[in-house]
Amino acid sequence: MFATLGRRTALHAARRTAQQQAKRRMGGGAAAAPEWTGIDKVVRGYFPKDEDMVVAISGGYFGLFILFKIKSALSGSPEEAAPVLAAAPAASAGAIPDVDSEEFGAFLESEENVAKLVESFEK
Repeated sequence: MFATLGRRTALHAARRTAQQQAKRRMGGGAAAAPEWTGIDKVVRGYFPKDEDMVVAISGGYFGLFILFKIKSALSGSPEEAAPVLAAAPAASAGAIPDVDSEEFGAFLESEENVAKLVESFEK
């Protein structure tokens, strides 16, 4: 008895679900194409699909960007000469020069200077 009742309920639920799913439209493609007027009608004459419009608009913006870049490159102001930097004063006899300076290579040639450098690391 309970088995029969369970089967009937399941069968009834399955039929109801199938009928409900068949009625779903989900915004199908049955809608009529809109009637365009004015400038939209002219533009849609060249680009009838939405995808074509997207490509055309993106291409227009990209074209404006490229034209602006070309104009900027052609009419750009000439670069100014880099200002001459004054030479840094030479390191004093006991100081360790900066690692990025040209004097550091000459500093490492002396055994005494290498010992100073190692001692400064140990501090």
